[in-house]
Amino acid sequence: MRAVAIRDFGGTPELMELPEPAPGRGEVEIRLHVAGVNPFDWKIADGILRKRPHVFPLVLGVDGAGEVARSGDGAARFREGDRICGQFLHDPVGVGTYAEFATVPESIGVARIPQGVGFAAAAAIPTAGMTALDAIDFLAPTPGSSLLIVGASGGVGSYAVQLAAARGARVIGTARGGSPDRLRALGAELVIDPERGDLAELVHSVHPAPVDALLDLGSDRARFAQLTTLVRDGGAAATTVYAADVEELARRGIRGRNLDLQPRKELLEPLLEMVARGRLAVPISREVPIVEAPLALADSRARGSVGKTVIRIRSDAG
Repeated sequence: MRAVAIRDFGGTPELMELPEPAPGRGEVEIRLHVAGVNPFDWKIADGILRKRPHVFPLVLGVDGAGEVARSGDGAARFREGDRICGQFLHDPVGVGTYAEFATVPESIGVARIPQGVGFAAAAAIPTAGMTALDAIDFLAPTPGSSLLIVGASGGVGSYAVQLAAARGARVIGTARGGSPDRLRALGAELVIDPERGDLAELVHSVHPAPVDALLDLGSDRARFAQLTTLVRDGGAAATTVYAADVEELARRGIRGRNLDLQPRKELLEPLLEMVARGRLAVPISREVPIVEAPLALADSRARGSVGKTVIRIRSDAG
């Protein structure tokens, strides 16, 4: 099968011919149609999970959508031909989704794709969508409350803006360059370009009152700590990059959390249903064939992303 893999940590992703994986006990093999690109993919290539078991060549990618090709012993949740998607990350790390086939335990964060949702949309949802929903559930915005989302133009941010706005929150999003109109269309009330000055001062200039909650998708510890000064007493703050000193925030009366996604169908299924009903837009900004996957991953590392990039494994993917 064709797959995009690395030969060792820090290696250059290559398009390779590799053996088709066989499903183990409790696993299903998926004939993949589309894979989703996440910053976590290149972090895995760099060795962020090196303490866990790995296989090499390490096939990249954690998000994917396709059809069940066959089931291993003891796997009964899905049937051959079922359309499923999800986050496929499991041990050993390296049986990834940038490939024509991948295996996944059926007990983790995978789910059937509802009618009306294509493979591309389904592959763009899992990691970013579940992270966003987990974050919004924790921050618990209420109608009329204010939520500052730092890094709102990426995959997680694009979903978080919509989910918060759907709960009636007033969303303030930060986005570099030319995406303010896009974020407003997703539900942001105010959009700030962080490159125009000190971000805390910029936020205060357009929203002088303290915000009720903060979701930060990229700041380091010092910057995150500075931005939490914008949060009211009794508010909440969360980060996806482990920048929060939760104990210090608690002393200030702020609920804090370093988000660590635990993929599960209870997060994924509601997102898929919202997409099927037209209540959640999937922010796909770029589609590339599998032969261009190494370049797409390099672009994600170098420039970040606006919305989601997906990789078409098969030319007939829907």
